[in-house]
Amino acid sequence: MEAIKISRPKSLAVLVAERLREAIFRTELALGEVLSEEKIATAMNVSRTPVREALTLLQLQGLITIVPQSGSIVFKPDVRDMAELVQYRWMLETQAAPMALDHDPDGASAALERAIQMMVEARQEGDAMKYADADRVFHNVFFDYCGNHYVREAYEICSGRVTALRAHLSGVLEMHRDRTFAEHQEIAAAFFRGDRPALRKALDGHIGAMAGNYTRALNALKKSSEAE
Repeated sequence: MEAIKISRPKSLAVLVAERLREAIFRTELALGEVLSEEKIATAMNVSRTPVREALTLLQLQGLITIVPQSGSIVFKPDVRDMAELVQYRWMLETQAAPMALDHDPDGASAALERAIQMMVEARQEGDAMKYADADRVFHNVFFDYCGNHYVREAYEICSGRVTALRAHLSGVLEMHRDRTFAEHQEIAAAFFRGDRPALRKALDGHIGAMAGNYTRALNALKKSSEAE
């Protein structure tokens, strides 16, 4: 049977979901912020139905919590959530990195180099959001080149939440940026050498510190909001 090309435009709900996800990643919507379907619909000039569907899509990605009789809330992890998120990410990334080393080391190495260059430029410009985006690109490399789409899909369960946290806490975490940049360089260098023990050790230290750093940053953000 001859193949045919069918153009499938994105549904309105998907477009609204993408815009809301971008708003979360760009800190236009705060962690823990209560969302109004009516206000979103008015702002985007759409009916409430696609907004409701979009919020359901974002709930599946872990970015929105829909509470019956209360509404929709942008996710905001507590200490236990943070620990479990870090553990899940660590479990996946320490497996994906050596898989990428086996599957496509040259492609992954080139992508890591580009991500490191993005970090260098972000640091030179003093752009915290750009640095957070480069951080996201760096870690996505291992999943993009691991050669297993199931592993990639498993990471997508938490990647949105990790991206949101990086963005919202980027300013508070600025004090750690020199250290984390050095850690990214260490991870990349171990990957370039094909040194698996060093790669695992570097990832263990880098991801393991995330729970403590992010929890302290969340607490600092909370105190800052209360002071205002």
